[in-house]
Amino acid sequence: MAAEQGPKGVCFDCSKSEAYTPQVNLKAWRRKLQGSVKIFINKDPITLERLREAACYVFVAPQEHFAPEEFAAMREYAEEGGSLMFMLTEEGESRLGTNLNAFLEGYGIQVNSDAVVRTVYHKYLHPKEVYISHGVLNRGINSGAGKRVGKEAAAGALSASISEPGPNANLAFAYPYGSSLTGAKP
Repeated sequence: MAAEQGPKGVCFDCSKSEAYTPQVNLKAWRRKLQGSVKIFINKDPITLERLREAACYVFVAPQEHFAPEEFAAMREYAEEGGSLMFMLTEEGESRLGTNLNAFLEGYGIQVNSDAVVRTVYHKYLHPKEVYISHGVLNRGINSGAGKRVGKEAAAGALSASISEPGPNANLAFAYPYGSSLTGAKP
């Protein structure tokens, strides 16, 4: 993939035997994205140059270990302002056989080896398809979804969209077959 002039797109990594790829299990998502951004697929080793070719680099359930050089390239890409998106399955890295937690721990995040399960029936049939009715998300996601963000968000305080109930408040979303996260100050 040579760097091209023009807007950067979204790159899906397929170099770590990912369980989900744009060709197989992510077709609907790929079709939605194709209308607005350029889609890349990477099957080569991860390097800083390759990461810089995309505005957002997506890893969906990698099933192989990352090399220390790949972690270093990803770390530098993130420090330059690049966006990395990691998606794992229930039971986290232990089920997939990856070492992604070693990278995420540098940012205060750890994917636990468990599964999120709801205890009561609501909207979805399978107990591992969890409905989150008042999820607290990144303010940018709330804003992009058309939810109120409030003046306080610019000052760094909790926004009105997070603290006030109502139809224009928090997002409701499904969290299917996921694991819990542990967050700490990096």
